[in-house]
Amino acid sequence: MIIQISAAVATAAFVILVVAAVVSLRRLNRTMESVESTLNEVRPRLEELANESERTLKEARSLIEDVNQKTRQTDAFFETIHNASEKIQELSNHITHTASLQRERLGNLIAIVSSGMDLWKKWRSIRPTNKETVKKVK
Repeated sequence: MIIQISAAVATAAFVILVVAAVVSLRRLNRTMESVESTLNEVRPRLEELANESERTLKEARSLIEDVNQKTRQTDAFFETIHNASEKIQELSNHITHTASLQRERLGNLIAIVSSGMDLWKKWRSIRPTNKETVKKVK
């Protein structure tokens, strides 16, 4: 009899276990259907979002390439400006040097002319005038 009771208890436990498993599997099945339904709703949106993202990336790449190209063009422009400024600086230095030399030469010329005028004045002051020479001759 203990065997029969044990078999009945084991059978009851097995039935309860099977019923619990069936209930759990049904809940799992409903959950999976809900997840499938949600995925079916979300999938077109995700595909649209993926397409939009791909277009956005293509446009971004195009814009980046355009910016890089324009940057390369402006690099040449700024290099030209830099070279021109160096040449202008060289010209300015040359003009400054030349002006300094000319100023020195002009100073020397003024000194020579001034000395010449001083000599002329001294020569005129010591040279006898016509009246003096006429008196001495008589």
